[in-house]
Amino acid sequence: MVSAAVPAAALALVALAGAAAVTSPPTATAPRVVESTPGNEVETSAKGARWAWPLRPRPEVVAPFEAPTSRWGPGHRGIDLAGSTGEPVRSTADGVVTHRGRVAGRGTVTVTHADGVRSTYEPVAPAVATGDRVGRGQRLGTLSPEPGHCAPSTCLHVGALRGREYLDPRPFFGGVRVILLPVPRG
Repeated sequence: MVSAAVPAAALALVALAGAAAVTSPPTATAPRVVESTPGNEVETSAKGARWAWPLRPRPEVVAPFEAPTSRWGPGHRGIDLAGSTGEPVRSTADGVVTHRGRVAGRGTVTVTHADGVRSTYEPVAPAVATGDRVGRGQRLGTLSPEPGHCAPSTCLHVGALRGREYLDPRPFFGGVRVILLPVPRG
């Protein structure tokens, strides 16, 4: 909570997963923070996570998101999570399965959430069908042994899209440590 002695406009936020900014002074009922990295804004509650981790227990992030400089440019359009072949892959949030198939030789699943953001998972041996409604934490399939981003190791690539724009999935999982610092007045 912001102290009355320090106006909200005189605070800067620093986050481990990228810069953050307060969109309006926090309120007692529903503080809002917009977490952002270049080209990615994710609004979360003060409690943090909108998404649950698709692998359990919480996996190690072995490769971060790297935004492409252009639509077709190089980059890493998601995050890679350490996993094991055959491990259950779960939906990050409630939604509808809008894709189940193969892309670039790997099994993939896409879930569209109520806010319009789509979560993507690969490589997955799907256990769901297009059109299925899934709940947060519901099993989508299993992590398949197909070579991917982490070969020769196994990992799950998780992406996030809004329209055609790739987003950094990391802020959706919450856990971003926010530190309030006074801004010098000048």
